[in-house]
Amino acid sequence: MNGLDERTKLLLFTDIVGAHFGTEDFCLFLHALIRMHRPRTIVELGTGLGITALWMALAAKRNQLGHVWTVDDFEFFGRRESPVEEIVAKLRHVDASLETSTAEEYYSGISRLFGLDPHLTFVKSKIALNEVGHFSGYPFSEKSIDLLFSDFKHGGIEILAILGHFLPRMASSSSIFIHSASTVWTSYLLLEQLTSQLNAGRIPKVLQDSCSVDLRDFVRCHRLVLVHLTECKEHSQNSAAWLKIEPVDLLPYPRTAMRGMNRQEISGKQKEDRTQSCVS
Repeated sequence: MNGLDERTKLLLFTDIVGAHFGTEDFCLFLHALIRMHRPRTIVELGTGLGITALWMALAAKRNQLGHVWTVDDFEFFGRRESPVEEIVAKLRHVDASLETSTAEEYYSGISRLFGLDPHLTFVKSKIALNEVGHFSGYPFSEKSIDLLFSDFKHGGIEILAILGHFLPRMASSSSIFIHSASTVWTSYLLLEQLTSQLNAGRIPKVLQDSCSVDLRDFVRCHRLVLVHLTECKEHSQNSAAWLKIEPVDLLPYPRTAMRGMNRQEISGKQKEDRTQSCVS
């Protein structure tokens, strides 16, 4: 891989790893979105083989802004049917130093391969959505999250739990992606009903029960835009639900320069705290 730029190297890596988790194209979408929106705090639930984490971290590196925390219990590496050894055997043809005796060595190796250590942290943890305050001890727990990508669970109960944990942690202008949810019929219907009710100022009890924080302030100050990103592919992991969180306002977010508005006003607004709450 000597002489190739980072993006070309990562494209080759993505081709070698293949479509094991169905994110081989979606990771490029997230890379582009991060380049455009320039988020500071990015969280991934479910690392898999690391493709999406690498693409998001590369975008943060090129932005010279932001960090990716990706969470997984690494059990995938211990499964008998795991394709890790076969994949790494192919990768060694382009980088003979890559080790795989443990998941930690694999992840640190691919992070080093693309020079992403300053922008990427692998967090080994078994995610327990049924534990109240489960994410309070994580290294990103004190930060407002700008982008959450959940490639962990996508059933209705799990979606409610994920939102219960993370809605209070999200920045005022931010995005939540739940992989595969849009092409699971029950999850699709849940998200349609949920966003409709929240945007009408109503909080479903089952969601509030999944959250340790009163969601009334969040609902009063924000609106949710639901976009179903579907892929015309012959595999089961062929979609992502995008929940775009925005403050209640008359302008698009993330904030940027707009024609027809005073430049000084826009400049001042851009310096405001990105996690500000709405005025009562």
